[in-house]
Amino acid sequence: MRPMRLDMAGFTVFRNETTVDFTDADFFALVGPTGSGKSTVLDAICFALYGTVPRWGGTRGLANALAPSATEARVRLVFESAGDRYVATRVVRRDGRGNVKTANAGLQLMPAGFDVTKLDTGLSPDDLGEVVAGTPAEMEQAVLEAVGLPYEQFTSCVVLPQGQFADFLHAKPATRQQILVNLLGLGVYEEVQKKATARAAQAEAKLEAVDQALAGLVDVDDAALAAATGQVDRMRELVGAVAAAVPELAAAREAAREAGAALAALDADLAVLAAVRPPDGVAEVARAVASARAGADEAGTAVSLAEEREEKLRGELAAAGDESALRLLLRAYTDREKLAGEAETVRAAVGTAQGEHAAAVAALARARAAAERAEAELEAAFRAHEEAKATDQAVALRAHLHDGATCPVCEQTVARVPAVPADSAVAAATAAGRAARAATKAAQAVVQERDAAARELERVLVRARARQDQLDARLAELDGQLAGAAEPAVLRRELDDHARLRRALEESAAAVRAGREAARRARAAVDAAEE
Repeated sequence: MRPMRLDMAGFTVFRNETTVDFTDADFFALVGPTGSGKSTVLDAICFALYGTVPRWGGTRGLANALAPSATEARVRLVFESAGDRYVATRVVRRDGRGNVKTANAGLQLMPAGFDVTKLDTGLSPDDLGEVVAGTPAEMEQAVLEAVGLPYEQFTSCVVLPQGQFADFLHAKPATRQQILVNLLGLGVYEEVQKKATARAAQAEAKLEAVDQALAGLVDVDDAALAAATGQVDRMRELVGAVAAAVPELAAAREAAREAGAALAALDADLAVLAAVRPPDGVAEVARAVASARAGADEAGTAVSLAEEREEKLRGELAAAGDESALRLLLRAYTDREKLAGEAETVRAAVGTAQGEHAAAVAALARARAAAERAEAELEAAFRAHEEAKATDQAVALRAHLHDGATCPVCEQTVARVPAVPADSAVAAATAAGRAARAATKAAQAVVQERDAAARELERVLVRARARQDQLDARLAELDGQLAGAAEPAVLRRELDDHARLRRALEESAAAVRAGREAARRARAAVDAAEE
């Protein structure tokens, strides 16, 4: 066992975390004044492995592991043994009652090539390797297998208890010999000597008995020895045969016992059966059972035939194609025929609307031309009126006066406005202007009416063309859907075949259900008859 690293915290004099690294040391010496903790390092190694220290006086001195006023002590030892690297850990705690107990103990087999310096990074216990022992009870056997020494031999051969070596140096030769015997466990050789002496005495006694037996065989010759040897060989063969036959004899006796018990049971059953007498009416019951079974067989056959027919009809119905697809195609034919008629009606309506719209546009153009002419006549009348006013200013002024108004020339009140002469140019121009204005209003009214009619006809035409486009698109879609489809008459015949097969399938399913019900009743009749 070679120590590699020792970590201590709260252990006896090492209250703070302390690490002793033996990694690169082939030989080492712990030097320091008394009480500095030299022996405690060795105690920590022993404690990590075996959970106790020789100078504590056994496991009862576990409280010595705790540093003064400390409540927990932790010791971890990394060591090599037989080419493997292990880490042993022990934790001791003081509970609320002051009792000190081992809180944790474990031994782990570290991975090959594990760098012990990683322990300074605070690795979790799960990262240290395979768990060999996880409880204090498991540690004893695990450490024994890893180190190869129990506690007594380890403390005698590897770590000598403090004080015993000094006793050895100052003791008398006989005392030193006894100390070496105790330290090195040489007392076992004394036990070996005692047992060897006893076995030698036993061998001498046997030899003396053999010599006495040989002394009584002075008259024995080679022939007698050969005869005795042959008899011994025959007896050995007989012993072998008897030994081989004994198990067979025991098995045969056990088989005979079991066979006798079975025979007795059969005899009892035969005795009971011998007393059995058939009741009256057994023949009628047997015939009823046979009849019920025959009925059940017939019902089962009928169910099988009905199921076969149902399965056949299902296959024929599946082979007949998709009924919904046939209905969709037939509906597409109907929709196309209906839409084709509607499309013809819409096309005629579009033509009519186009004609009416063209006529309305032409009428609107004529009305606008008439309005333009009326505007021109109104403008001519206005110019004539202006010219007449320029020619006859008095008449022109009179045209705007009325009784009681103020004259624009003399600013006197006009009691009565004189009448305009009949041949006055102003009067004629005024009449012509009124007529032209009335004609213009009438022409504008006609233009507005014709324009509203033309707009309405245009909206009607737009709606008719939109409907026509919709119908043409739907017809094209239906033509694509019906491309390669059968004629409507063929589709109707296929749908009729579907309906026929479906009715037959429903009838067959009903027959199957009826047959199963009949079979159930037949089985019930069989059960009743057998009961």
